[in-house]
Amino acid sequence: MRMVLVLVLVACRGPVGPRPPADRDIIAKSHAFLDAIDRGDLAAVTTQLGTNYVHFEGSYRDAAKDLASIKERLANPDPSAGIESRTWSQERVFARGSDAVFIGRAIEQQAGNKIHGGYKDEGWYTLVWSRHAASWELVYRGWQMAGSVAKTQVWNHIFENKLGFEHAPNKLLVASAATHAPGTAIDVAMGQGRNALYLASAGWAVTGVDFSEEGIRQARAEAAVHAFKLDAVLSDVTTYDYGTAKWDLVAMIYAYPALSKIADLQRATKPGGLFVYEYFGGPDDEPSPPLATQFAAWDISKDEIVDDVPDWRTDRAKIHRFVARKR
Repeated sequence: MRMVLVLVLVACRGPVGPRPPADRDIIAKSHAFLDAIDRGDLAAVTTQLGTNYVHFEGSYRDAAKDLASIKERLANPDPSAGIESRTWSQERVFARGSDAVFIGRAIEQQAGNKIHGGYKDEGWYTLVWSRHAASWELVYRGWQMAGSVAKTQVWNHIFENKLGFEHAPNKLLVASAATHAPGTAIDVAMGQGRNALYLASAGWAVTGVDFSEEGIRQARAEAAVHAFKLDAVLSDVTTYDYGTAKWDLVAMIYAYPALSKIADLQRATKPGGLFVYEYFGGPDDEPSPPLATQFAAWDISKDEIVDDVPDWRTDRAKIHRFVARKR
């Protein structure tokens, strides 16, 4: 979708096989610097900061501000201000000449709350080191959220901005729903409800599932305005329980996160029910699953990849459209 922070270095490299000594050194220095921040080791932090050091986490801070923050913490100890533990994964070093960039994913648990357990955060650290004489100096430190919370924030912003997607209901879904008497329907990865609201307006009893609070809010608000019957559920589509033989129509429209749940959605469809699917089908996108094979026991009425205008992201793309009825 988009990256909060992008760093580009010419001739970047990542570790292949065992890490070279230089990479291991940068990783160790990055860990040590953050550990020094955690324990309030002012001297250890000071000696590693470069002259033009910048720290960015929603606002800019220079070396003086970061050091002042540590001094304040030392003067007014707060057990909950530190990190109890930090677990690293997906660590990479990108180096060129006298510059080295460390990027690593960390799961951190807050200190000072052993009774209930400290808050847990997951995010990406970026530390940029520059070599001066025989030593490395830190010139940039950044952090951005990772995991499901970060994804939710991205989609909340998309629905707040109301840009980048079609606001009218999906044409394939509209045409397919017209071939079946209204019943129960589920809209997987509903978003702000364009498809779920259309189905509700046509007399379907609709459940829409999405992990975006903003999308759910907009769908509920619009349903209330028109007195549509819509059950908007805030949930991850990869963990939601779709049930068994529950739905007369399953709409999976640009619902990439749920690609792994197709077997569950098949089981959740009633006999005679429809499965309606549309997603990118080109080589430059996430591959569309082999639906014809997975739905071999169903009656397939449409299975095509066409060059057309998609509902999301770009002006033109290869689109996989698939419709099947459960026997």
